[in-house]
Amino acid sequence: MATEKNIVDDNVHTEKHGAVMIENADDMSRLDTIEDTKPGAFVWLCAAATAIGGMLFGYDTGVISGVLVVLGTDLGGREVTDSEKEAITALCAAGALVGAILAGITSDKYGRKPAIWFSSVLFTVGALVQATSFSIAQMCAGRFCIGLGVGSASMIVPLYIAEISPARFRGRMISVDMIFLGTGSVLAYAFDAAFYKVAHGWRYMIGLGMLPSIVLGILLFWCPESPRQLMYHGRRDQCERVIRRIYVNASEQQVQEKLISIEHGVNAAKSLNEEISLRKSLSMLFTIPANLRACVAACGLMFFQQFCGFNTLMYYSSTLFDIVGFSNPIAVGSVVAVVNWIFTVLSIFIIDRVGRRRLLLWTMWGMPVCLVLAAVAFVWVPIDHKTLELTSDSVGWPAYLVLVAMILFVAFYAAGLGCVPWQANEFLPMEVRAMGTMMINVFNWGPNIVVSATFLTMMKHMTPSGTFGFYAGLCFLGWVFVFFCFPEASQMTLEEVRQVFEHGFGVKYAEEWRKEYKLGEKARGPADKPSKV
Repeated sequence: MATEKNIVDDNVHTEKHGAVMIENADDMSRLDTIEDTKPGAFVWLCAAATAIGGMLFGYDTGVISGVLVVLGTDLGGREVTDSEKEAITALCAAGALVGAILAGITSDKYGRKPAIWFSSVLFTVGALVQATSFSIAQMCAGRFCIGLGVGSASMIVPLYIAEISPARFRGRMISVDMIFLGTGSVLAYAFDAAFYKVAHGWRYMIGLGMLPSIVLGILLFWCPESPRQLMYHGRRDQCERVIRRIYVNASEQQVQEKLISIEHGVNAAKSLNEEISLRKSLSMLFTIPANLRACVAACGLMFFQQFCGFNTLMYYSSTLFDIVGFSNPIAVGSVVAVVNWIFTVLSIFIIDRVGRRRLLLWTMWGMPVCLVLAAVAFVWVPIDHKTLELTSDSVGWPAYLVLVAMILFVAFYAAGLGCVPWQANEFLPMEVRAMGTMMINVFNWGPNIVVSATFLTMMKHMTPSGTFGFYAGLCFLGWVFVFFCFPEASQMTLEEVRQVFEHGFGVKYAEEWRKEYKLGEKARGPADKPSKV
């Protein structure tokens, strides 16, 4: 039996498909000329339909911001304490961590669609349990349940979209999920504001989340399974039908060559993972150097996405703006959500043209600057640090400076770090893609639990200025990480991306590939012997 190294190395792999002989990566690349054709509307509709899962992700993580302000005494006949608010918020992230792991374990065996269906059921049940809550325990159970759906959707939806997307449009199509996520946050704040003055209005805020989850479950009947998953499970005819629907302008030869390309990648994955098991996949993820580097790049970026402090705004923006003295904190928080949506939409038009790496480097520098500005402003906000209550009735200039800093911070975040980490599963070879995406979500929801469960406590014990200064430092470290460890993968097919991390973190390798591709020196595929980093 061949060793794992020999199987992975496409440069020494030879495979025959009818009249086509595949001997190296360049031969493999020439089978992907279909990527230069214009795809039809079908694939965009599939991306949009499944991205409703992203909208529910945004809605159910954003709606809690308004709910925490208006809960009153509805849960147990007394005011909810800060520690209980942190528990209610963090349990969604805890459920998401579990949901992402479960989806990662099962998605290869049962496919991508069943996991998305399951998440839609969890969204519906979780919203119902929360909306009918009359105790802290029931509310926490509902938050954990809906977190399971959030985690499953956050793991599977970007993975599904990445696997059905043509290479040239993959960044934009995955950004559709991010736009829907931002839309969910905007809707959450809109409904929060609409029911802010309504008696027990928080029940309506949460309950309305059931409607899109039902729509998602229905639309999935018209969405196909991922072509690579169909091929993986031996359903070649169905895979061919899906390819034809995605690449409507492709010739018959291009369709057949694309099938051979996918089949080659699937066969390589199966050769490495003959026994489909969690232990085997995780072992391959961490023991094969190229896979490990890909995992570090993807998980590291997600780690910094969470520890940049953005989700403190999603969860606590209304509470934060209430602390600094705004009379309608939910309406002010809505401004932040709208800015997030606008700049997420803008990113979809430039991410594949500019590239993921450049977009991050051009935007991430502004995030620590904005957080430092907010930290400085908080020095002059009259707050009792023990209770986080204002000692003055007026809204002074420091409060407006905090608002401006947060708006700019969110704009920088949404344009780069908000979108790109969810596309990093493109770094992972198919045989470890599900497990790798699961790990990406672990590095998303693990830090998310920490952020959501500690923000109010940090504000009291470290002071607001210290808290925002802490996150500013982490943002700067994130920019340094991108500079050294995050390569560019735009324009590459998923089969071509796997070559990048055979060359260290592949930063110089990917840049050379991109230059050659732009100059037309490469029809498809990376250069044979680029520089390593």
